[in-house]
Amino acid sequence: MKFAYNPLALSLACLLASAATCPALASEPAVDELPVAEPADAYNPDLDLAFARDYYAQNGLAQAAEDTPLASAPVATPAPRKVRKALVQVEETETVQLTMNEGRLLQLPRAAANVMVANPEIASYQIPSPGSVFVFAKAPGTTTLYALDGDDEVISAIRLVATRNSAALERLSEQIANEVPGAKVEFVPSGSSLIVRGSVRTPQQAKQVMDSVEANLGARSERAGATGGNGGGQGGQQGQLPAPRVINQLKVELSAQVNISVRIVEVSRSLSSSLGLNWDVALKDGNYFLRNGASLFDATTGAFSGASVTNAVAGGFHRNGSTTVAGLLTALSEDGLATVLAEPNLTAMSGETAGFAAGGEVPIVTFVNNSVNIDYKQYGVIMRMTPTLLSPRRISLRVAPEVSDLSNDGAVELDGFTIPAFKVRRADTTVELASGQSFALAGMLRSNVAQQVSSVPGLRSLPGLGRLFETETSSQEDTELVIIATAYVVEPTTPGELQAPGHGIRALDSQIPAQATAGYLF
Repeated sequence: MKFAYNPLALSLACLLASAATCPALASEPAVDELPVAEPADAYNPDLDLAFARDYYAQNGLAQAAEDTPLASAPVATPAPRKVRKALVQVEETETVQLTMNEGRLLQLPRAAANVMVANPEIASYQIPSPGSVFVFAKAPGTTTLYALDGDDEVISAIRLVATRNSAALERLSEQIANEVPGAKVEFVPSGSSLIVRGSVRTPQQAKQVMDSVEANLGARSERAGATGGNGGGQGGQQGQLPAPRVINQLKVELSAQVNISVRIVEVSRSLSSSLGLNWDVALKDGNYFLRNGASLFDATTGAFSGASVTNAVAGGFHRNGSTTVAGLLTALSEDGLATVLAEPNLTAMSGETAGFAAGGEVPIVTFVNNSVNIDYKQYGVIMRMTPTLLSPRRISLRVAPEVSDLSNDGAVELDGFTIPAFKVRRADTTVELASGQSFALAGMLRSNVAQQVSSVPGLRSLPGLGRLFETETSSQEDTELVIIATAYVVEPTTPGELQAPGHGIRALDSQIPAQATAGYLF
C-alpha cells in the first residue's frame, strides 16, 4: 500500500494521542518499517487518515486513538440567518409633521444600523447617535423614512409630511396687503406647489402680487440643505432648495379689455405747411394749430360748418376734446387733400397684443444649398398695439405702426428673378393716457420725385432743333404719415342689451283684425 506523506497529518496524530502514550512513542527506537511515502499528484485527506491509523496500529496506539475523539476542541459556529419564504410589505406605523426649513429629532426604539429616505429632495436626515435620527424638511411633499437594525429588521417606518411655514405665509400676506392697496390675497399650499388666490383691482396689481410672491419664495429657496450625517445619510450634500411652483388664481375686478380706435392718414406735406398744422402740439389744450380766418366747426353745435378747407385757412380754432384732429383729417379726406390708409378698430386684453394688416404679400426668392425657397414679405399698413391697464382709468399703450410700399429703386436681379425693395416708414412708441383720450403720431415723411417730358409731335425729331420743341417738367411730392389712436376701457354687455336691426318691429298687416280685412277691399 502506498500513502502520501504529509507532516501535518503526523503532527495531528501526535496531538490526538494521550499524555501516557506519547513518551512511549518517543522512546521507541527508530525502525525503518514505515511505508515509504511517495509523492502524489494532489493532496488527499483520506490517504492521510489511513496513514495515521496504520501508524497507530503498528505502535500500539489504536486504542488511544479510538478513545480520543477527533474533534474534541469546541468550534464556534455562527447562528443561521432567518430566511423569509414570502415577501413582507412594511407599512408606515407613524406620521411626523415637518415644517419647511425646520428639523425634528426622532428617538428610535433601539440602535439603527441603516436609515433610508424615499425622496431625498423632500427631506434629508442625520444620525447623531445610533438610537436617534434628525430629519430636515427641504421641500413640501410626502416621503417615507425606514430605520433597520443589524439583522435587517425594521425598527421604524415613518411617514414624513413636509408643509410650508404658515406663519411665514401670513407675514407675506400682510406685506402684500400693505404694498398693494385693495388686494385680498390668500395662500393655499398644494403639494410642492403654492396656489395664490384672492382678488385685486387691476392686472397691474396682479402682476405686482405675483412678483412679490416669487421674490420672497425665491429668497427662501436659496437656503442650503442639511449637511453632515453618517450611516448612509444625506451627509455632505449641499445645494439650493427647489423653488416652488406658484399657481396664479387671482381675480381681477376691473375689466381688462381695452378698445383702440386707430386712424392712419397720409397728408400732403405742402398742404400741412400752408395750413400751419403743428402735429406736435395739436393735442395739447389751449394750442391753436390753424391760423387766421373762419373756423371749420360751427360755434354752437361743434360740427363741421361745411366751409372748404381753402377758406378755413383764414380762421382759427382750438382743440375741443379728442375729436378735433380726427375731424380735421376727415374734412381733409373729403376734399381729397388727405388719404385714409387704414381705420382699424381693435379690442385687446390687458397685456396682450392686437394686430392689423392691410396690404399684400410679395414673394421673395432665396437660394439655400442649391435649392430655391420662396418666402412672403408683407407690405402695406401693419399695426401692432399692446395696451396695459395701470389703474381703473389709466392705460399704457404701446403702438408699433409700419407703412411700406414696393419700390424698384434698390431692386436686385438674381438668376432671372427680381427681388423688389421696400420703402418703409416704421415707428415704435409707448404712451400713457386716460380712457377716452387720444394721441397723434406724426413726422414720418416720404418724398416722391416725378419727371415728365412733353413735345410737339413731328418737330421733336428734327436734328438740332428738336430740343426747342420739348418741355421737361419735374415735380416733387412730400407726404406725411399721421396716426391718431384713442383708447377706451370697455366692459362686455349682457345679451339683453344688444339687439339686431329690426328686432321688435312687427308687420302692419299683423295688427289688422281678421274680420275687418274685407272692409278694406271696398
